[in-house]
Amino acid sequence: MKKVAILGKLQTKFKAPFEDKEWEIWTCNYHNEELPRISQWFDIHAHKPNPRADITRANYPFEEVESMLGGQYVNNSFSYMIAYAILKGYKEIALYGAQFLNDQERRTGQYFNVREMIFFAKGRGINVTAPYDSIMLQEYERYGG
Repeated sequence: MKKVAILGKLQTKFKAPFEDKEWEIWTCNYHNEELPRISQWFDIHAHKPNPRADITRANYPFEEVESMLGGQYVNNSFSYMIAYAILKGYKEIALYGAQFLNDQERRTGQYFNVREMIFFAKGRGINVTAPYDSIMLQEYERYGG
């Protein structure tokens, strides 16, 4: 079974399964320097990517992802990484080091986009997990009750 841990920059990234070789470890942008192990480094910002990055705007499959999703529904690196994992057939995705909550409207939009990607993955039978203290998989109270 293909498994991937996707890491952001917050401290929960250190809870990722670095010692378990069944898991690939993906990170984005410039947060990889202090991590014990990385399988792929994503830097898909519009600016010039870091030359050490594995996945950049030049080789990210934007058209394939958009076809899979039915449109351009991704607005941040973390969501692009989740979509890439779905496209590549991963059956387990673990999210570490991301919360996306603060008062900035842009971050709130990114948070909801990550949740959309999570639910898209779950709808395809992919197991998505996050550390116990993450809000990424927070359930809502049942409506009306």
